[in-house]
Amino acid sequence: MKKTIIGLFLLGATFAQAQTDSIRILKPLKGSSTNDSITYFKTKIEDYKFWTNNRKPEIIDTTLSIKNFYNQNFIRRDAFGKLFFPNVGGAVVDLEYQDTPFSTSLLPTGKKYNYYFADDIKYYDVKTPYTEFIYENGVKEGNFLSSTFSHNINKQFNYTFHYRGLISEGHFRNEKAQNNTFAFSSNYKNKSERFKLWWHYAAQNLKNNENGGIRDIKDFILQDERRLSNLRNIPVNSQTAKSEFDARRIQINASYGILKKLNEKDSTYFNPIILKNTVTYEKQKYRYEDTSPRADLYLSPIITGVGTSNLKSSTDFSNVTTAGFQWTDRIQIEAGVKFQSLRVFAEQPLVARLEDANGNVIYDVNNPREIKENLFGVVGKVDFDWNEKLKLYGNVEYLQSDNYKSVYNVDAVLDITPIAGYTLSAGALIQSKIPSLNAIYNQSFYANFNYANQFQTENIQKLFARLNLEKLNTTLEGSIYNIDNKVYLDSDLVYKQLNDNINYFRLKGENHLRFGKINLVSTVQYQKVSKNQDIMPLPDFLIRETLYWQGELFNKNAQLQAGINATYFSKYRGLEYIPVLNEFAIQNSAIQRIGAYPILDVFVNFKVRNMRFYIRGEHLNASFITQPDYFSTSNVPYRGFKFQLGIKWNIFS
Repeated sequence: MKKTIIGLFLLGATFAQAQTDSIRILKPLKGSSTNDSITYFKTKIEDYKFWTNNRKPEIIDTTLSIKNFYNQNFIRRDAFGKLFFPNVGGAVVDLEYQDTPFSTSLLPTGKKYNYYFADDIKYYDVKTPYTEFIYENGVKEGNFLSSTFSHNINKQFNYTFHYRGLISEGHFRNEKAQNNTFAFSSNYKNKSERFKLWWHYAAQNLKNNENGGIRDIKDFILQDERRLSNLRNIPVNSQTAKSEFDARRIQINASYGILKKLNEKDSTYFNPIILKNTVTYEKQKYRYEDTSPRADLYLSPIITGVGTSNLKSSTDFSNVTTAGFQWTDRIQIEAGVKFQSLRVFAEQPLVARLEDANGNVIYDVNNPREIKENLFGVVGKVDFDWNEKLKLYGNVEYLQSDNYKSVYNVDAVLDITPIAGYTLSAGALIQSKIPSLNAIYNQSFYANFNYANQFQTENIQKLFARLNLEKLNTTLEGSIYNIDNKVYLDSDLVYKQLNDNINYFRLKGENHLRFGKINLVSTVQYQKVSKNQDIMPLPDFLIRETLYWQGELFNKNAQLQAGINATYFSKYRGLEYIPVLNEFAIQNSAIQRIGAYPILDVFVNFKVRNMRFYIRGEHLNASFITQPDYFSTSNVPYRGFKFQLGIKWNIFS
């Protein structure tokens, strides 16, 4: 391993030294004239940008920052408030309430962090071909690789290929993860920029072996003869179950300015009225199979004669047409209409009944083949950027549906900067939305997991504020939630709707202290579910402390970042993971409390030109624990010590 690290460092230094991302020299294809034989032009990092739907263009980030270190993992986002399953690519437990998309889908909670939503797809504008490689080793055996290639044929047209692949064996029995994602995106604008087109295609396949957790946690915890130090020998609840989520999506966006541009001599010229249309079609499939199912695992009889593999699918077609009004470069308003058609279905209806010898019903299943829902309504958007001190952003959707009457989403944020370096952001989120399609419909060879539910809409009201004290490197934020009619999976593994509300709030603070080259980043969050806590259990405290040194080496040709990271959350009654649905349920009477355990990581990260290396010893203190009592959720241990090697390489050709 030592030779591997040294070799990778030397390889990175060699290739990085060979890169010439500051000056591009173009040689002639033919001719001998020296006047037009060589063209010199300089590129800078600002020439390489990307954006996503609903986000403005950003410059590609190649810095060695603590933020990028936090994001260096398989889900590509900060893991604060999240707890991973023992294997990479497995489910992720939320330790805080997460806002969910307004539009419903078949995506199960257990796979949501491995999935690219339409708003996650990146569109690029690059001056020269751009390539990004990301690598991390898996658990026990396997690797994670992400690769992106983007190229502008000219100033008007760009295309981008993205691939993300994962295969990780895991330490426990039957927990292998295998993910494959391919995305193609492209954007075009004519010379006058009156017409713009951007679109993407995404194919995603997420597979997981599902062991259902270990049968007896004492086999993992106890120091005596019951503890099995070889994790492969610990009995699990299932050795043959598998789940698979597959999605195919295409989205096409186009806009056209119908009036002559204003301020055409200025760099901020624009069309005052723009027509825009977005068409999206996605098909999702969820499959669960188990060649040796156990009726006692979910306290459900197994239907005979239908096999031990079930498949359900959904289709989602939507079309949004808007007219945008832009009187100045600081005020943009959009308004229009939206149509959406949802369908969730199985291959055929499931009708099955079984009685015992005394005539007692063992199971009686009559599940329809499909459920449909059509929605139509209005949408709107405002972007009011008055000056550097006052900004307002807002989105609204109001739709009428076949079975749920009115659904709506209002999201607004106001940014105020009274003094340079001090920004206050405040806003509100008001939603009335259709519950997850996973809770509405399912078909299974387990008799008790067949249902076609008709719930009311879930209603969410949220108020939030964030104070950014830039000069003090401190942010403070708070949120208050009121959640009505929440749909949840009860301890009897039946979906129910709470005929009441849940009250929840959280307060979070983050501070970055610098003492020369020594840095201390502290993140503390206090949260409380003050009503119906048993329906939405969460820990009260979340804490993360990162102490590290960062500086330059080798005549400023390299940067080094080294330190220790500690996370902690208070003990709480965690949820239980149900593999057959890939969802989380309230624990049964045998309640297992989780948390009150620190997790320590050590890391050494370094950067040479545009190549970054991330070397971590994850969960270091697991090596010194005699009775491990660390779990992600009920009966599912958190991962033990892991040596993690990560590489991120940005290549500007």
